[in-house]
Amino acid sequence: MFTVYHSNQVDVLKSLLVELVKIDPLENPFEKEQILVQSPGMSQWLKMALAKEFGVAANIDFPLPATFIWNMFTQVLADVPQRSAFNKESMSWKLMQILPSLLDQPEFTPLQRYLEDDSDSSKLYQLAEKIADIFDGYLVYRPEWIAAWESGQVVAEIGDEHPWQPILWQALYDHTLALGQSPYHRANLYEHFIDSLANYQGRFENLPKRLFVFGITSLPPRYMDALKALGEHIDVHLMFTNPCRYYWGEVRDRKFLAKLAAKQRKHLVWRDDHSEIEGESEQLKGTIEENLAYDDAAYHEMVDGESIDLLHTDVVGNSLLASMGKLGRDNMYLLSQLESNEIEAFVDLGRDSLLQQLQADILNLEEHQDDQQLTTSQHKQVVRGDDYSLTLHACHSPMREVEVLHDQLLNMFDADPSLKPRDIIVMVADINAYSPAIQAVFGNAPGERFIPYSISDRSADQESPILAAFMQLLNLANTRCLASELLELLEIPAILNRFGLSEDEFLQAKIWVEESGIRWGLNPATGTEFDLPATAQNTWQFGIERMLLGYAMPESAGLFNDGQQSLSPYNEVQGMGAELAGKLAHFIETVSDYRQALAHAHSIDGWRQLLTAMLDDFFQVELEGEVALKSIRDTLTMLKEQLEDAAYQAELAPSIISQYLQNKLSGTRVSQRFLAGQVNFCTLMPMRSIPFRAVCLLGMNDGVYPRSMPPEGFDLMNGRTRAGDRSRRDDDRYLFLEALLSAQQTLYISYVGRSIQDNTERVPSVLVSELMEYCHQNYRLAEDADLSCDESGDKLLANLHRQHAMVPFSPAAFSDSSSDFSSYSSYAKEWLPAANRQGQRSGEFNRQLSDYLADVSYPLDLDLVELQRFWRLPVQYFFNRRLKVMFEPPLPIMPDEEPFILDGLESFQIRDALLNQLLSDQLQANSNPDQTVQNFVDQQRAQGKLPVGAFGDIEFDTNRVQAEQLVEALRFVTSAPVDDVEINLNFDLLGEGKPIVLQGWLTQAYQSGLVRYRSGKIRPQDYLAAWIDHLAMSAMGVAKRTHMIGYDRKEGVVHLIYPPIEDGDYAKNLLAELVRLFYQGMTQPLAYFPKTSLAAIEAGFSRGGAWADDEEKSLKKMAEAFNDGFMSSGEGNNAYIGRIWPQWNDALAQEVRTLAALVIQAPRLLVKDAHDE
Repeated sequence: MFTVYHSNQVDVLKSLLVELVKIDPLENPFEKEQILVQSPGMSQWLKMALAKEFGVAANIDFPLPATFIWNMFTQVLADVPQRSAFNKESMSWKLMQILPSLLDQPEFTPLQRYLEDDSDSSKLYQLAEKIADIFDGYLVYRPEWIAAWESGQVVAEIGDEHPWQPILWQALYDHTLALGQSPYHRANLYEHFIDSLANYQGRFENLPKRLFVFGITSLPPRYMDALKALGEHIDVHLMFTNPCRYYWGEVRDRKFLAKLAAKQRKHLVWRDDHSEIEGESEQLKGTIEENLAYDDAAYHEMVDGESIDLLHTDVVGNSLLASMGKLGRDNMYLLSQLESNEIEAFVDLGRDSLLQQLQADILNLEEHQDDQQLTTSQHKQVVRGDDYSLTLHACHSPMREVEVLHDQLLNMFDADPSLKPRDIIVMVADINAYSPAIQAVFGNAPGERFIPYSISDRSADQESPILAAFMQLLNLANTRCLASELLELLEIPAILNRFGLSEDEFLQAKIWVEESGIRWGLNPATGTEFDLPATAQNTWQFGIERMLLGYAMPESAGLFNDGQQSLSPYNEVQGMGAELAGKLAHFIETVSDYRQALAHAHSIDGWRQLLTAMLDDFFQVELEGEVALKSIRDTLTMLKEQLEDAAYQAELAPSIISQYLQNKLSGTRVSQRFLAGQVNFCTLMPMRSIPFRAVCLLGMNDGVYPRSMPPEGFDLMNGRTRAGDRSRRDDDRYLFLEALLSAQQTLYISYVGRSIQDNTERVPSVLVSELMEYCHQNYRLAEDADLSCDESGDKLLANLHRQHAMVPFSPAAFSDSSSDFSSYSSYAKEWLPAANRQGQRSGEFNRQLSDYLADVSYPLDLDLVELQRFWRLPVQYFFNRRLKVMFEPPLPIMPDEEPFILDGLESFQIRDALLNQLLSDQLQANSNPDQTVQNFVDQQRAQGKLPVGAFGDIEFDTNRVQAEQLVEALRFVTSAPVDDVEINLNFDLLGEGKPIVLQGWLTQAYQSGLVRYRSGKIRPQDYLAAWIDHLAMSAMGVAKRTHMIGYDRKEGVVHLIYPPIEDGDYAKNLLAELVRLFYQGMTQPLAYFPKTSLAAIEAGFSRGGAWADDEEKSLKKMAEAFNDGFMSSGEGNNAYIGRIWPQWNDALAQEVRTLAALVIQAPRLLVKDAHDE
């Protein structure tokens, strides 16, 4: 018997199923109970529910409808294979073989144009997949078309639209028969199956004793017919979750309504632990005339291309059900066509909350809108002001949605101690988009605010780094093998383990890769694959060989020439470091081998062998990772079976295998932790209408939900919709309705209601808008009976709608807390001080430390080098030496492009190195500057530092000219070197018996004096460094000049001179002041900033070169140097300066100006231009 059970509650249907099993248990304990469901989530819930009822639930099969019905075909009909020769995958591969041979026919001209320039058949594969998907839909929803095509008939309703489809189907059918495969498919089996069951008088031995179809929202018409026919031989119990106790289908002709009015359903009532039949109930609400008036009085509006009944008075209907229920409405109509035994077990709902009011309206097919009463709201149903069973939350971003949800759930738990995490489900349109925010908020909540949660339905490639790495490896042949790309691959733990690298070794290898000049390309041939010249420099081979040479030969051995290029050893690889270089070389060699193999087409056996070996060679995994590898191997096995079914013998191009594996692996769901006893986060999917006390919907944004999936342009079902056809948008509309009905206490809806960029308002999903409009028209708050319909509706929506602040530390997030939702109060107490404007700065950082000289012993030694380092930037020296603190700069982004130009620092480094090389060379006998320059160029190229080709020549020539000009200037002052000058000076700055001894050596001393040079512009710190050396030399009684030589892009070579100081005591006194400030700066940071301080002095120079102190101009120039400009970064951006002096102010300006006068004024005013001497 075929029995249909209607109920508005899944729990009741579950209880009926349990009762039926208990009353009539299976005779054979080894026979499996068959329960058809439409999703793993429903089967999981049902297993747990049955286990709770029976104590244990075992030996139960939960097949999907299509699988079960095909299995029944094999049991009832002869010669039906276990797997259809017309399954979607098999058709795809067969179409790839058939389609090319048909393209010359005029009907296939559009396809021929699409498949032009398809050298690797990737477009053919994509097209075959789409066509197979459409044909699969025809087999289920349009079997009569398939039958007509196979018999050579024309389908009248199609006409000559896409005339290639009948030809292609017939070719596919003939090809399948030619392969000796079964001609049976779902289109031609249903009639045969139904006829066999109808005409057979005996008993089929292999049919199950009974079948339950549980909670399936919608079935294709042919599935329904097959189950009805099966019901003639076994008991088929179709348990349908019906939101409404009355007929609510679209078909409203008088004959059909009269038929429904004559039919009665048995009314079943659940009594504690059993059911009882209590009479019969009507299927039709109201009279036939009232139902006919439903169409006449309705106002039709087009929604998603469908006419929806929205406004009606004094007739039967509910606009929410009409708008969102098309999927269930079609199913209702199809069920009403079947002659079946119908039983209803609807549960009456109270009207204690707004949510229950909505559910009761839908159950009883009614609403309270009255278009004749617009000035009063007496006709509306009353909602309490403290009713928060339905709330709508507008946030600024997905992250804020999740933060607000976390606080609201904590509020729910506080308000209702009986509520448990397992009682809550959170559904989103795309779980992959929200999972990072969910993990950030829920995963990082402190212990007292931690809510157990689980995330279901994430795709495998999103959750498993191993699968993501496998797809990256599979796509190696299409990549340039960037340095960052391969290092990212190597960093995956399973790959690190396979190649024997620790995390520390990986970090070291990363430094080596950057410093050895690796950018992209495995070897010179990689560039040619992208129509670029073959270039060895900056490839992985270039860098790895440099590393190995660093171990094999010393730097003094010069360059290594392998016949194609010169290589400079990378000398950081020494001793035990060779093992790490070897591991890195092994990784790159393995990548290179597989990249070459993956670039060619292979047979399926070749691909399986290659990819299985690749898994073994790249991954060393734990047990959890083995699951991911097994899914890859299983997918390859499945592909082999599909190709064998389709008799596909051709080799598969890399692009095809990559597309296939990407589709299959990304489509698999590995995180099926549904109903795991925690707050469930999952995707909005069919049959997630399991009852939960709280249902939360996130991301209900306009344009995002309902999800839009445009149909294929050549799908002949477009525009020819029938009852029972599936549509993604119809599915989503019904899913929203199911979510509304499955919430037992609370329905929480959230969306991005304002732009995070400019705070402009955004509207929610059209479904949310419809729900709010329904509430607006049908309900009111208790005190609003005398208001107009619109006014009372507006007040109700204001009570339901929550506008949340953009940031979690907004004062609005911490209103006075309450035990309900009436005022939103965040639980994130760490933001409370900021929200209350009670935030305080941490204690003053620049505190007075103990005297640096408190515990020292005398005489106190001071190295001249340390004094020089101090005055480069005193505050940095204070942090580094006194506080032992170093601010690490942000890690640079690894460059993936070979150099085409040199930036300022790189130019300086090359120019400086060349300058030093030329200077040392001129001291050698028989020196050859041209050869020196050539050797230097070869060295730089061998290290990968110069741009490739002519770019490198241009860059180097520019720097060479500058270096040679500097050498020319230096030649005159460095021609007669003398011994280094020893410094040994005693200072009595600290009082009697506390001598300070300044010691050191002055190098680069010549007959002309001290020479200080740099290959760039002379900086403020260079003035002071040369001045300190000049004072020390003079204090030692050596009265000579000190030369400063630099290079300015505008002025060329700059040669400055400090004149000799004859009075040694005068020089010592000036130096003593700098030493005194040194010890002062070690106790408390000195506000001496080189660039800003020099700007203070430079401000005093007039156009004629005279200097006079100008305080106003000085303060202005200092502020400009300290603060950021439009195109420049200020000195205040320095991490050390900013930590002590975050802002420029008048007090700081005076302090800097005072120190500038003490420190930099003398050296700047006394310096002379060499041309003026």
